[in-house]
Amino acid sequence: MKFKHFLMASATVVTLSPLAMWSWAEPPVQRIEQSEGMLMRSKLKKSQSVLEGLLRKDFKMIQQGAKEMKLISEAAEWPRARDSVYEHFSTEFRRQCNELEEHAAEQNHKAATFTYLHMTNLCIECHDYVRDSLRVADPTGRNGIQLIPAEWPEGK
Repeated sequence: MKFKHFLMASATVVTLSPLAMWSWAEPPVQRIEQSEGMLMRSKLKKSQSVLEGLLRKDFKMIQQGAKEMKLISEAAEWPRARDSVYEHFSTEFRRQCNELEEHAAEQNHKAATFTYLHMTNLCIECHDYVRDSLRVADPTGRNGIQLIPAEWPEGK
């Protein structure tokens, strides 16, 4: 009889342990909209929340925004050209998201601000590059790859 109680208690612990660990974990990241054009719009919204966090010195907001921007950047559905210049921009963006998260965790406001400004400049350079690529690219030769839009889809 004691062995039966031991098995039941063990099964309960094994079953509930993951639930207990899950409840102590960080809050879940907000769902990212993934319809056409919405990934970039979502990344922009997260960037704006990082800016708000910087203005308020809200390090959790900065950290969460950086984490979500990185997740959006890593999304498998992200339509992009696979050239080395774009891949460099993408890798550097994710590196700066990590750096921004670290600075927020350390509550280093000046470093987080500097990294955010650097990241914003990187975004502008990447969009300039992609817009220029769209001008010279042969649309029939891209095999259906959609580059970052030169114009934002309004009202979606």
